[in-house]
Amino acid sequence: MNTPFVELIEAYLTDSLTPEQEAAFIYMLEDKTNSDILDRVIAEKAAAGLLVGAEDVNRREKNLLALQERLQHLQQEAVTVPRVRPLYRYMWAAAAVVLLLLAAGIYFLLPAGQKKAPEMAQQVIKHPDISPGRNGAVLTLSDGSAVVLDSMHNGEVANQNGTKVMLQNDAITYAPGKLSSGTPALNVLSTPRGRQFSVVLPDGTKVWLNAASSVAYPTAFNGRERRVEVTGEVYLEVAANAAKPFYVSINKQTTVQVLGTSFNINAYTDEPAIKTTLLQGSVRIVKEKKANILKPGEEAITSSGTDIRVQPANIAKVMAWKKGIFDAEGEGTAAFLRQLARWYDLEIVYHGPVPEKKFHGKLGRDLQLSQVLEVLSQFNIQYKLEGKVLTIE
Repeated sequence: MNTPFVELIEAYLTDSLTPEQEAAFIYMLEDKTNSDILDRVIAEKAAAGLLVGAEDVNRREKNLLALQERLQHLQQEAVTVPRVRPLYRYMWAAAAVVLLLLAAGIYFLLPAGQKKAPEMAQQVIKHPDISPGRNGAVLTLSDGSAVVLDSMHNGEVANQNGTKVMLQNDAITYAPGKLSSGTPALNVLSTPRGRQFSVVLPDGTKVWLNAASSVAYPTAFNGRERRVEVTGEVYLEVAANAAKPFYVSINKQTTVQVLGTSFNINAYTDEPAIKTTLLQGSVRIVKEKKANILKPGEEAITSSGTDIRVQPANIAKVMAWKKGIFDAEGEGTAAFLRQLARWYDLEIVYHGPVPEKKFHGKLGRDLQLSQVLEVLSQFNIQYKLEGKVLTIE
């Protein structure tokens, strides 16, 4: 009877591997036993004349080396401590998760020797699964009325003092119309937990909102400056206009002054500090009477005090959410679970002290909660899921 690995070998030799199968194939080759099986199968087929001579064998060996180099490159990016191994190694029963993660170049790492706790795997099966977050938001208009955008079709959503509010492909845009007199209307776009959305402001500035976030802005920037307010986590690509500087107020505590740039703000109230990370351009961080100017690749950290700490930023980690990834590299248990709580709309309850664990790796934000909770099982973190309450024992 063919094993799953032998079936993958057959697909490899007939050039019929899907991307997911290819990922699983190179992954399973880490096991020397599987590598020996592959060598034996190729030798047997070559001897039987089922391969097209030495050129075919050599070509396949080169392809195999290229695949293995890709896997090693992924592992080298993730390994920061010695003696680690990928999650679910040698566990074909968890193949669906392995295929999904590896096909996307996403992985999770465990201390060497860590074994799966069988009782933990059963915990997820017992409870109804929870789907990941998706696109959706609430738009609050100037008169206080709220428009739920999740189920609306493309087209005009509202008219704010002559400016048309349009929904187009999961993004809000503003189209100037016949202007009315008076002050521009104020709109607020907010995402609840388990939702994300984007908006193109009237000046062309693009804003992406992570879960549990908001941005407040006028429907027209008529004055000498442009001002918006944000909460939660947002990424902005500000439209350049040196004559009309752009200001972002963060939780009514810190101000970012912008001329034309791309940057990310993480200002969740349950996080220990506000982080402003600059990708390109220039921003000036102001808190009370102190100020710092950021260079690309730097981030400013502000907390309850007045100090502004500037340090090099891990851009890939900061921007992982926008690319659909949980980047938990170096995260402690509480920090990792806060991300899950916002995306899966969970309440996290701790019975006793928070487990002192350090996570290494990445997971897709499109995974079902049960798949993500496997990570806790692998780290021997005891948990119980009841409805949307995740209790850490």
